[in-house]
Amino acid sequence: MPELPKSWGLKAKKNARGTLDIIGKDDAGNDYKVRTTDTADVTDTDIAELKAADRESYSNRESGAKEFVKNLLGEQQDKSPEALLDAQLSFDDSDWIAAAEPIVHAGFERKGCTVGFSDIPQEKWDAIWRD
Repeated sequence: MPELPKSWGLKAKKNARGTLDIIGKDDAGNDYKVRTTDTADVTDTDIAELKAADRESYSNRESGAKEFVKNLLGEQQDKSPEALLDAQLSFDDSDWIAAAEPIVHAGFERKGCTVGFSDIPQEKWDAIWRD
């Protein structure tokens, strides 16, 4: 079982779920929960993710923060916007669509339902589109 590096000053305490809460100290000396492990022990993954989140481990904080976020996003960072949209819409949304159909029909697709700008005077309408 891997151990937390002593230099980090973190302690592991069992919680009610049987996993570990990793506790650290803030600048004022107060305890705070850094992380809760997924298992009853500290794993290599826990240590690697804690190290990746340590802002002091990067020589340049800005580039370090960008690298951290990029790693959090994983492969999605490299995908095109269209591929990300397809991935978001790939879940089974037929129940949502079926529930929304009567509302959409009532509000937007009714015969005789129009949306217009007749309440806006012509000079204001023209002013909106001027350069």
